[in-house]
Formats: sequence, C-alpha cells, structure tokens
Amino acid sequence: MCSQFQINSTIEKVALKFNVLASRNKHNLTIGKPLVRPTDTAPVITTSNTITSLKWGLQTGWGSKLIINARAETLLKKAFFNPLVNNRCIIPATSYYEWRKAGKSKIKTEIKLDKKNIFGFAGLHNNKDFTIITCAPHDSIKHIHNRMPVILNDLSTQEWLSKSLSLRQYSEILIPFEDDQFDIKELPELPKPYIENQRDLFE
Repeated sequence: MCSQFQINSTIEKVALKFNVLASRNKHNLTIGKPLVRPTDTAPVITTSNTITSLKWGLQTGWGSKLIINARAETLLKKAFFNPLVNNRCIIPATSYYEWRKAGKSKIKTEIKLDKKNIFGFAGLHNNKDFTIITCAPHDSIKHIHNRMPVILNDLSTQEWLSKSLSLRQYSEILIPFEDDQFDIKELPELPKPYIENQRDLFE
C-alpha cells in the first residue's frame, strides 16, 4: 500500500529528469505541497510526454471510497481498469511512506532511493484522477510492509509511456524495484487517522 508520498522538487527538475514538457493546457503548473495524500493534486507524466496535474484517487461509481492503489498482479483481470490500460502515467516522487507494525504500534517509515533524488511510480489515470500501481516488496524492505509502489527504472520508464506497450510487457515492468539501495528512516510521530473515504482499496 502507498498512501502518502513526497515530491520535494520543482516542475523544472521533474521535466529534466524525465525529459518531458509541462502541459500547455495547465496554467501556473507547480508542485503545491511536497507531501501528497489521497485527494491531493500532484504532477503526473502521461503518454503524451507532458506533465499535467491530476488528483490522487480514482472514483469507482459504486461507492465513496477511492482507489488510490491498484495491484499489479490483478490489474489486467479487473473490469474497472480495462478502459484505463492505455492511460498509463508516471507519478514523480522523492520518497514514500509506509507504516511498520511493531506490536500494537505502527511506525511511520520514509523510504527513498539511496542514489536518486527523483524517481517515478507506475500509474493509471482517467484524465482527472490517478492511481498508483503496487507490487510485492523488495526483499530489503519487506519487513516494513507487504506491498510497495512499482518504481520504474530508466528503461521501464520509456516502456511504460510507450504507446506500443504490449500486454506481455506489463508483467515485465510491474515488478519490485531491482535496486536494493533504499534509504530508510523511521519517524517518531504516529500518523493522524485518515478519513474513511481516503483509505486504500486494493483491486
């Protein structure tokens, strides 16, 4: 599960990292709040190779809860995602957060890539909202949580945004990040409870 992430950077640096342009349809495109929670707006890179602003969390039409994460293993099997499989996107981030269970407590943990400032999550969008795809965790962080967002390397970034992406490539791309050089930092304060309709639904 990924229910908070951080993009502590600028649109210019994001554009340079992913070699894309800011959307001309968006005025004053900026990174509003570094810490992004469900229903917040964040910069997203689409298959048109532009950066636009979308809201985190897909509405289902059958309930009030938002789909903020989608399981890679069942993505192509769920009817809800069928119209979105070609609406792929990348969500830039500089870190994300998980909560490690320690007895009855949950410890908020920040996870970064040790050698990279900006990286990208694989996602899907409906032109207004987006969801982040998750997979099984890398061995080095599975003690923290049993899921992690799909983090794209340089090659899979290009493939994920390719309009000629085949269904076979999905299983090759949506896997745990290969680099085990994660920078892990446990934070002392417990998180505030989420509003019910911001909780994650795994599809």
